[in-house]
Amino acid sequence: MEWTLTKAIRPRTKRCRLFELPPELRIAIFEYALTSDKTVATFRLDDYQRDSLQEAVQPALTRVNRQVRLETLPIWYGCNTFVLHTEDAKGRDSIRWLAYNEVHLAKLKRISVWVRRVSRTTGQSSHGALGINLYRQATDDSWQVSRSWDWITVVRKPLGLEADAEALIWQARDFLGGDRRGLVTDVDDWQHLLGQLRECFPLDERNR
Repeated sequence: MEWTLTKAIRPRTKRCRLFELPPELRIAIFEYALTSDKTVATFRLDDYQRDSLQEAVQPALTRVNRQVRLETLPIWYGCNTFVLHTEDAKGRDSIRWLAYNEVHLAKLKRISVWVRRVSRTTGQSSHGALGINLYRQATDDSWQVSRSWDWITVVRKPLGLEADAEALIWQARDFLGGDRRGLVTDVDDWQHLLGQLRECFPLDERNR
C-alpha cells in the first residue's frame, strides 16, 4: 500500500477590515454596540430585576482580541451607568465587583448608589431603596452628585422621601467635597463612600 503525503492545508488569515476604518468611526460602532439600554448592576440579580437591569459582566466583544479589548473596555465602562448597592448580600457583591475591576475604576463616568430607605422622620423601614447618581464628563474630571434621585421599588413614594433623598445627596457631596475635590480613585474610596451613605440611616433603625 502506498501512502501519499500531503501538506497540511492552513486557512489563510483574513484581514479584519474593522481596523481599516478611521478610529472615530470604529469608536462610534463600539459605542453603539456596548451602550446598554439597561442599568448595569454590580450584584446578582433577582429574577424580577432582569427586565430593567443587567449584570456587570464584560461583554463578549471586549474579549475578541487584544486590540479590540484595548479599545472597547474604556467605552463599556464609560458609557454605561453602574449600580452599587450598600446593603447585605448585594452590597457585598458590589464590593467584590469593585475589587475585581479595580484597574478599570478610573474609566467609570456614571454611578448610581442604592441605599435601603429608612424614614429619618418616623424611623420606619420600607421595602424600597433610594438611588442617588454620581457622574463626571471625563475620566480626569471630579465626581459630581446629581440633584436627581430615584425611588427603587414599585411601591408608591412614602411621606418624607424627599427629605431623606436630600440627606443622602448632601452626604455624598460632603464626602466628595473639601480636600478630596471629588476624588474617588480606588476600592477603599468607594467602600468608604458606600459606608458613609449607608450610615446616613441609623443602623438600629434599618434593622427593625
